[in-house]
Amino acid sequence: MNKGKISAAGLIIGITAFMSSSESAAVPATKVFLNGVPTPVFFNDGDSFRVLAGKHKGTRARLKGFNTLETYGPVHGWGKWHYKELYINSKMGTLNARNGVWHCSSKDFKKDGYGRILWHCPGLAHDQVWRGYAHAMTVTDEAADARLIAAQADAIKNRRGMWARGVPDYILTSLHSFDEAYAKPGKNYNRVVSTRDGHSAKWLHSDVYPECSEVCRTARKVPDEAIA
Repeated sequence: MNKGKISAAGLIIGITAFMSSSESAAVPATKVFLNGVPTPVFFNDGDSFRVLAGKHKGTRARLKGFNTLETYGPVHGWGKWHYKELYINSKMGTLNARNGVWHCSSKDFKKDGYGRILWHCPGLAHDQVWRGYAHAMTVTDEAADARLIAAQADAIKNRRGMWARGVPDYILTSLHSFDEAYAKPGKNYNRVVSTRDGHSAKWLHSDVYPECSEVCRTARKVPDEAIA
């Protein structure tokens, strides 16, 4: 391999050419039925998309009941995994979502804290979880959908996707450093999700995380009767 240096001018020209070709390329659109209406969307990851046309054009969606792994920073790592390997798992979940035709519904068009409409896409949710590209999840202390928990149990048993090298008790799904704009004492949290039944718990903290920090989850035991 030629390891010669590239000049600053050459780098700028290369970046400009890349941006031009990227802007001219079509956005990878996926056909999704939103309340029965065929609609093109762009999946930016395996559990969210942006609507490209139609009644809801320009809106963003967060899909309910499951979660794909994050792609930024050393957020994930358990068992014998390296976070860069789990980054690939996340990308596989995105590609899997883009390659299908999915049916999604919303009755009240309720939004999450980031202003995204919450859509229920049962076929996609089950497929992502069964393949090990996602895990079942709620944002409360209630268990996830039983069908998704069964699909996850099958993926764990057969070591598919993210379960190939171990299964943690909880998966850390988000980090919120205490120096973020909306952080509040006693309320700032990281979210962890149970791999047994998909319920969420808030890990309250007042820690500041420098960029690319590796954060380890503290143990949280839940009694069997509470799980039941």
